[in-house]
Amino acid sequence: MRKLTELNDACEIYIDAIFPQVYAEVLELLEKGTKIHVLRSPSLVKKFRDKNGAKKSHDSDAIILAKIPRIHFKELTLKELNLLRFINIYEKCAEWKRIIKQWTNIYSLDPLEKCAKGLRSIHNYYGHRIIEEIMRNENYATMYRMVCEELELKDSVEVAILVARLPLNWKLSRLKGLLGLTHAGIEAIIINYADISQTSQ
Repeated sequence: MRKLTELNDACEIYIDAIFPQVYAEVLELLEKGTKIHVLRSPSLVKKFRDKNGAKKSHDSDAIILAKIPRIHFKELTLKELNLLRFINIYEKCAEWKRIIKQWTNIYSLDPLEKCAKGLRSIHNYYGHRIIEEIMRNENYATMYRMVCEELELKDSVEVAILVARLPLNWKLSRLKGLLGLTHAGIEAIIINYADISQTSQ
């Protein structure tokens, strides 16, 4: 199986993690009424793999996912998927802005300046949307406000992204270790989180 949409006859699908490459497929399935369940902690796959002495492969991981108790999965909602999509666009804009800034430092061209201005507008728009979506989710909003208050921040897209990306099995108390972090420290965690989550599998 190369695409999740090849399982369009399934009523429920269980996966270990969601990445930007499959957002469109997951959206299509959710809109059709398929229930998507995501593993609360992707590291569980590695633990079960080590426990059973299995090698990492698509086939073996599929078998392992089938053995993991359903209590370790969380049903993905359309709102949660939209939040992940907003974060992906926001981060792409940030990267594009960085590249354009490098070019404008070398070549002072009006088209580049206009492009940078347009990207700033899009970047800011999705930053606001991310915070709005976080505040609409009771669990996310509680964690988000707690971290912002401890860091004396009114609002922070970086904190919102961090909250959205925390392993789904983390409880509120697990965030206490983050409260001493600076704004820059949180940003560093966000940048490295994708690499960390993939190596844990």
